[in-house]
Amino acid sequence: MIKKKVFAVVAASCLSFPVFAPIQASAQSDRMEELQREQRELNEKNKSLDEQIQSKEQQMESLQEERTRLEEEVSGLQKNIDELVLKIEEQEKDIERIEKEIEALQADIDRLEKQIEQRNEQLENQARSVQTEGNASDIINMVISAEDFSDLIGRIGMVSQIVSANQTIMQAQMDDQEALEAAEQSIKKEKEEVQTVKAQLEVDQNNLIAQRVELDDKIIQVAERFNMTEEEKSSFVSEQTLVAQRTSTLSAEMQEEQERIMEEQRRIQEEARLAEEKRQREEEEAYRLAEEKRVAEEKAAEEKATSERAAARATAEKQKSEVATSTSKPSQPESTPAPSTPSTPAPSKPNNSGGWTRPASGRISSPFGYRTHPISGERKLHRGIDIAGGGPIVAAKSGKVVTASFGGSYGYHVKIDHGDGTTSLYAHMLAGLKVAPGQTVSQGQQIGVMGSTGSSTGVHLHFEITVNGNLVNPLSYIGG
Repeated sequence: MIKKKVFAVVAASCLSFPVFAPIQASAQSDRMEELQREQRELNEKNKSLDEQIQSKEQQMESLQEERTRLEEEVSGLQKNIDELVLKIEEQEKDIERIEKEIEALQADIDRLEKQIEQRNEQLENQARSVQTEGNASDIINMVISAEDFSDLIGRIGMVSQIVSANQTIMQAQMDDQEALEAAEQSIKKEKEEVQTVKAQLEVDQNNLIAQRVELDDKIIQVAERFNMTEEEKSSFVSEQTLVAQRTSTLSAEMQEEQERIMEEQRRIQEEARLAEEKRQREEEEAYRLAEEKRVAEEKAAEEKATSERAAARATAEKQKSEVATSTSKPSQPESTPAPSTPSTPAPSKPNNSGGWTRPASGRISSPFGYRTHPISGERKLHRGIDIAGGGPIVAAKSGKVVTASFGGSYGYHVKIDHGDGTTSLYAHMLAGLKVAPGQTVSQGQQIGVMGSTGSSTGVHLHFEITVNGNLVNPLSYIGG
């Protein structure tokens, strides 16, 4: 009955444990997840911007190559244009030369025309002279009037000379006319050829200039596209800079949030530790009061039993005296049997028949109950037993795993609900637990290995048992 009161007090003290820690941790986790999600989005955006910048750089490189090629074509066209200009200049010089020759030839033509004109006048004069001053009879008379044959011959020779002279003039006139026409045709033909070449050169020059203008337009277009791509690249770079700045501030925020979470966790752990210490103090105080009450009740019961035994002895003495007195009387009344001495009930032995098994091999290094704590040095209630040694740890009874994690002074620990109001706890195990929450385990199934995690001074198993939420001595269930 006393133990039940103690356990009720202990169970009530457990309700003071803070219940807000999981809610705060959840809020902290949501904020960190939000920051991490934003960080992932920024990283993806930064990667996309890198790809876009790389694409623009490739476009700019391609445009630069095209621009270089066009400039080389322009350079080649300009070279051809320069050559044509030189040829045109040479043709112009030839035309200038030919025009000078034409001028000189024109002077000759003018001279020949004057000569021809003079010859024509001479012939006309001779013709008029013959027509006016002489006639056929005169010529015949001149021949008939010859004194002798020799004179006749002379006279006929003079006539022949006159006729021959006119023929010579006519022939020279014809020759000069033909030479004049030949010179005009030659100079005209040469001039036409030079003008044709010049015209063709001018056409070629105009074509090259048109090509040059077209290439210049292409270069301008390429330059505009290059500048546009450069602007786009600059825009992406600026955006990437903003992303980098946000990433930097985000990293700082995440670091700050992480530190805040750690500080909050430390605060929660400190509050939990203080609450645990408070609970343990209340538990120990309740246990102490219950122990004092139990001792007082046992003392009162002992004193009552002593008093009853003294009264019984007095009664017995009195009865003996009365019996001794009554032996002298003739009739002796039937003696009343002495009352039996009340006996103190013997304490019940530990019940080892509840289907429990020892969770680990080794000696009991620290029993259940009050002790001086090996780390803090305070006198505190030891909530279970310690089994020193090493090796595997098994489930003391079949049940369902409630907890399998790392936390607080227990380090890596497992808690099993056995379904009949009892639970068992196994603490200070090595990492790498063999079971998980929600898993059903059988009696004797390995759940972990002895270690020294949490608040521990050496390799051992801390083993607890609760019945309906109240701590009990595990040795009462698994034996010594």
